[in-house]
Amino acid sequence: MSRGRDPARSTRELTDGVTVSTFEPGSNVLVRDSSLAGKRGLALALLAALPVDECPVVLSAATDPERLQRRLVDAGNADLGGRWYVIDAVQSRVDGERIACPDGGDRRTWYVASPGDLTGVGMSTSRTLSAVTETGNGPRILVDSLSTLLQYSSSERVYRFLHVCNGRVAAVGGVSIQVTHSDAHAARTVGTLAHLFDVHAGDDETVTVRTGGSSAASLPMGELLSNLTAMA
Repeated sequence: MSRGRDPARSTRELTDGVTVSTFEPGSNVLVRDSSLAGKRGLALALLAALPVDECPVVLSAATDPERLQRRLVDAGNADLGGRWYVIDAVQSRVDGERIACPDGGDRRTWYVASPGDLTGVGMSTSRTLSAVTETGNGPRILVDSLSTLLQYSSSERVYRFLHVCNGRVAAVGGVSIQVTHSDAHAARTVGTLAHLFDVHAGDDETVTVRTGGSSAASLPMGELLSNLTAMA
């Protein structure tokens, strides 16, 4: 079930009367900075600052999902544990075994053999989105990370995957948050992928939000997180 946009819930005013989106349903967020910057922590904060009608989803291609979950608990978000959904493309590499069953058995965990299996990642993502929307909630999905996907597949394949993935998330009124190491890829590659996102967030504590067409506006990350938390 798709969720409609509620202007009172999803927009805020900036200076000069400019209204920008703050993660309204269907938003796609790119968190990018250097390899040493705290992107994952920032992305987790954005994942945790969700309203009550969204469920957290992690598509993990770089970090053990249980480790990410522990970081959310440590940050004081233990209540998210029971609403947690995972697409795990890491565990098979950690165990050194091929995952035979893509369904973890609880409709909350799906396994993919490798981050290079974008078809499997896409299928598991679709199943997860269906499981979340059947609860009447919307998904807020964290993809950790685009840089790992680019290590396994060409930029053209990753672009096509993101185009489809972001479209599926938007179709059900979800929010997509995706992490990339901007200094690990050619500027042209990062720039091309960036066109698929509405919001660009970096470790410089400033968020750039597209306001339509080629125009954009910026606001401090602290204000955005505070606003999102107030909406929850």
